[in-house]
Amino acid sequence: MGAMGVHRIDTALRWLYGFETEDDEEGQDAGAVQKSGADEDWGVEQEKRGRKRKRPSSAAPCKRPRAATPSPSDSASASSPRPLTSWDPVPKRPRSGAQGNSSNNNNRPSAGPVAVPAETVAAAAAAAEEEGTRRRRRRKKAGWSCHQCNTAKRTMVKCGRCREKIYCTFCVKKRYRDLSEAEVRAECPCCRGICSCIRCIAEVKQSEPKSPSLRKCNSSSRSAKRKKKADPAGVESTSVCNGVAPTEANDHSSLISSNGINNPSVKSDKVDTLGVAAQEEGGAETKVKYARYLLHYLMPCLKELNKDQMAEIETEAKNLGLKLSQMNVEQADCWNDERVFCDNCRTSIFDLHRSCPNCSYELCIACCKELREEDLQGGTCREELVSYPNRGFDYMHGGDPLPELINCEETDLSSCQPKSKKWVASRGIIRCPPTELGGCGEHVLKLRQIFPKDWLNKLDLNASWLNKKLEPSNIVSGECPKCTKNENSRYAATRENSTDNCIYCPKSDNGEADDLKHFQSHWVKGEPVIVQGVLQKMPDLSWEPPHMWSAVHGSSTSSDMKNVKTIDCLSWCEVEICTQDFFNGYYEGRMYENQWPEMLKLKDWPTSNHFEELLPSHGAKYINSLPFQPYTNLKSGSLSVSALLPDDILKIDMGPKSYIAYGCTQELGRGDSVTKLHCDISDAVNVLMHTAKVVPSEEQQDAIQNLKARHEAQDEKDCCGNFAINRNDKCHKSCVGENHASSLNYIDDEEGGALWDIFRREDAEKLKMYLRKHSKEFRHIYCSPVEKIFNPVHDETFYLTEEHKRKLKEEHGIEPWTFVQKLGEAVFIPAGCPHQVRNLKSCTKIAIDFVSPENVKECLKLTQEFRKLPKNHRAKEDKLEITAQTTRPNRVSG
Repeated sequence: MGAMGVHRIDTALRWLYGFETEDDEEGQDAGAVQKSGADEDWGVEQEKRGRKRKRPSSAAPCKRPRAATPSPSDSASASSPRPLTSWDPVPKRPRSGAQGNSSNNNNRPSAGPVAVPAETVAAAAAAAEEEGTRRRRRRKKAGWSCHQCNTAKRTMVKCGRCREKIYCTFCVKKRYRDLSEAEVRAECPCCRGICSCIRCIAEVKQSEPKSPSLRKCNSSSRSAKRKKKADPAGVESTSVCNGVAPTEANDHSSLISSNGINNPSVKSDKVDTLGVAAQEEGGAETKVKYARYLLHYLMPCLKELNKDQMAEIETEAKNLGLKLSQMNVEQADCWNDERVFCDNCRTSIFDLHRSCPNCSYELCIACCKELREEDLQGGTCREELVSYPNRGFDYMHGGDPLPELINCEETDLSSCQPKSKKWVASRGIIRCPPTELGGCGEHVLKLRQIFPKDWLNKLDLNASWLNKKLEPSNIVSGECPKCTKNENSRYAATRENSTDNCIYCPKSDNGEADDLKHFQSHWVKGEPVIVQGVLQKMPDLSWEPPHMWSAVHGSSTSSDMKNVKTIDCLSWCEVEICTQDFFNGYYEGRMYENQWPEMLKLKDWPTSNHFEELLPSHGAKYINSLPFQPYTNLKSGSLSVSALLPDDILKIDMGPKSYIAYGCTQELGRGDSVTKLHCDISDAVNVLMHTAKVVPSEEQQDAIQNLKARHEAQDEKDCCGNFAINRNDKCHKSCVGENHASSLNYIDDEEGGALWDIFRREDAEKLKMYLRKHSKEFRHIYCSPVEKIFNPVHDETFYLTEEHKRKLKEEHGIEPWTFVQKLGEAVFIPAGCPHQVRNLKSCTKIAIDFVSPENVKECLKLTQEFRKLPKNHRAKEDKLEITAQTTRPNRVSG
């Protein structure tokens, strides 16, 4: 008696994913078991793809399809097959040696189930159970879990296009909010090319070149087709990369190998690096218009630079006793991938400079001029050190300092230059500085040039000739009629007799043809601009910090991934914290033992020079979605000075840069999550990508108020640096106000994420006067009072509370534009505008820098301010080569 096959269906394993579960083997006939519902048995299909059995070398007989043996009671309904029960017998196929009797056996009527020994039944049941367990494991590997989160405990939606990927409804609602379940069932996010899971992002990163130069080479080796934009005022590129034409959704022949995608939106996700010929409406006419606009603002700066260089050449000719026409400046050894700095002021050198033939000490012409005038300011010749002692945790919350630190020396300040070593010019001739100042002190500094002879002078002459030849550009200026009517504007200041109290605040891609011109009318006057709805152009990407972290680091468990370095906003010191704890605090908040909110900031993660490499989809989509693309597209912006530089030179990293920080709605006064007052040397645009609100408990609110009272008492006695001062003394009360005033009503906006204060350029000097006068009222590292000021705006040691802003207006009559940045809004900050930011919620911001032609003059002015700072000043750590960007030949797009 032959053995009998056993088929068991465990109904407890049927998952509520919206599909039927069938446990048939590979060779089951479609007619043996009726399929229910519109979906096929895709789980078995995946099992077939996942395992291929080897056939034995001998010709073994094939299995025949199994059929349920009907019972006598069911003989009348044999035409409609019933589902298999747990113990339906399956006849075994006759052996090859009994071929002759096979027909007789087949024609013999069935007599019903045949009795089976109990041992055989038990063994068959155990084997079936084990096979069912193995089959369930294989099915999970084959795709029964969610493609996004690998979870198999939720209701699932299967893709009807690839018939492989499934997504749980939770991920569809949380991460793909613009797609309904029906749309996912028709075409999943992976097929649409918008999947943000770790595996898909890893495949994209592996398929893309690591460096921008390689990426450019790959793109240029293929024919690329691009569509013209409908509006030149900052709409994202619709170009099709790598020459792949978009196809219909049901065409599976041209799937992109990197992610199994065939979606035009993904092909346009790369930053356009092929020029601007077809990107702006109007083509060549638009290019000419932009060229005139650039020439109008760059030519005055070019003339000023040329004038300074010619003055240095004339001085050199006079010292050598030669005529100007006889001067022949020696060429410097400099490569395109090399940045040249002044060894005294750390300013970038773009062309003419002096160099020591012995030790290669290099000096810019601005320092040369100051040396001859015996007024060397650039760099102050050596470093300045300022020490902020740690007086203890209790001191930071209003207590007394540690006893051993009360009378200690708190600062270690070096003089401008040693009295014993004086560096001066002798009869206009400049020698290399002494060894104490970084030189050798032996040789005369020789004049050198980076560009060819008279190159800058000829460029100046050609620009002047071209300016006369061309018609004047349509330069925008004057009062904006739309904003005076409060259309597309936001009220941000209450200055008397002022027309700039409102900020231009358009919606992203509103379709108006004069958006760019309207933007320029405000930008040329140094006014900030707010653009609404930028995040709506990036609906397919998740900007939540944990998801971005996972996209970068994946499932790595290395030690450097477990912890992250952050800045504690109370002590302003770097602290290391567990990565998971940091992200938990982003959503739930953290506090110290005394219940004071703990504010942490994760700055420049991932590092800006790796942002697009580690997050290619996020970086490319972000840049292409920014408004006013001629300014903000770092690769092809026609009005972005940095984007027009030649490709073969070393360029400064302009971003994107990310800022992830905790936030608190209430103004704490100490330990606020802030970016302190500073002034950027270039223009910038900052987009609020994600927020999370943390609400403190009532118990914590009471603790905060009690600690604030201690802070105020400490401020009264610390403002003059005397710990024994009587806090009731009227002569000292005048310098202390209510630094921790209650928050204003406008910060209660549910959509608001960050409070911005941006000052006008013309108010910067009055702002500096106020900060110098009231510097002792501000605290910095370890909550110690500010001791040393180099430049109040560039030091980044001050944050003006609501009370300080009130006093500033009373004393000097100035106030900033104050507004709340909402989720998805982009804030444009002009170069030279001092500004500060306070996070009202936990925030994730992404920002880039750019150089607009309107603000090049301001950038050059700021460069001169930065060069006068000490060598080790924080503002000198990452400087822009503004002069080089102004003078280098621009890339010409055919």
